[in-house]
Amino acid sequence: MEWSSKPSRVDQGFGTWADDLAAAFVRLEPRKIADQPFQGTIARADADPVAVSRVTASRHTVLRLPAHIARSSDDLSFINLQLKGTGRYAQRGHEQVCGPGDLAVVDTTEPFEIANGLDFELFCFAIPRKLLPPGFFERPRLRLAGTEVGRALSRALAGHAELCLASNVPEVLLSASGAHIVDLVCHAPCAIEEEPARRLNAPVLMSMMLDHIAHHSDDCDLSAATLARTFHCSERYVHKLFASTGRSVGEHVNDRRIAACIRDLLVQPKRTIAEIAFAAGFRDISHFNRLFKRLNGTSPREFRRAGPSDAVAMRRRSGTLT
Repeated sequence: MEWSSKPSRVDQGFGTWADDLAAAFVRLEPRKIADQPFQGTIARADADPVAVSRVTASRHTVLRLPAHIARSSDDLSFINLQLKGTGRYAQRGHEQVCGPGDLAVVDTTEPFEIANGLDFELFCFAIPRKLLPPGFFERPRLRLAGTEVGRALSRALAGHAELCLASNVPEVLLSASGAHIVDLVCHAPCAIEEEPARRLNAPVLMSMMLDHIAHHSDDCDLSAATLARTFHCSERYVHKLFASTGRSVGEHVNDRRIAACIRDLLVQPKRTIAEIAFAAGFRDISHFNRLFKRLNGTSPREFRRAGPSDAVAMRRRSGTLT
């Protein structure tokens, strides 16, 4: 079975993508991450007791909402093997950030969010929850790419998925591959060790860190040390990665915070400037005012008074908007 959402323009929605997701998986709500054309394809094969799918799509977010669950009788888990791009998975207060070769787990009986911040490709294994061992969902991350055994396991899972999705596969091979996939997934935690994140491809790790900053810039404690703890590497290695961008961790974080403040200054006139700054992650209003003026050529108060059209012109003159 195959589904394909035709290429759409920036000003168009997802077309039939929501219906395609529902037909291939369960009811989900897609949302755009950025203004860009969208295209997606899904290929699925049923290999009892698992359904195997390959998803290739432009970057976007999908949500499983309480309203979807209330109208559903599905009792499935999705185990995603990232092939390209990066994925951020949030459920039950846990967050998983996955690069190529990693597995991520979500339970369709509870709300979740999956955000792919880059164009991506992945294999999705839809497995009945009862077939997974107790406590499996308590493991927030299955970072297989960090160990030699984990990488071998990823290749084995990908090989079985490719077999299931090939043309004219005999039923006996489909069933055998489906059973092997479930067994391998159940034993995936055995292939994980806490190793330095530098084992990951540096550009992929950099992308994962930037995605983390994009979603957590309002955390006033976000820093190189935070990223080092989150991605299991040294603070020195974090600084080395960001040096390749020509900008520090703090500069990337402050850019995201200032962008959030610019948005809120224009669309939330009843909130004070201090409230907006603190909500964006700034601790010191004086520091915020100085940084804002340096980046935008005007103070936050003058920026707000100028209104949307004049504010854009100010940013163009200051060189912060091209």
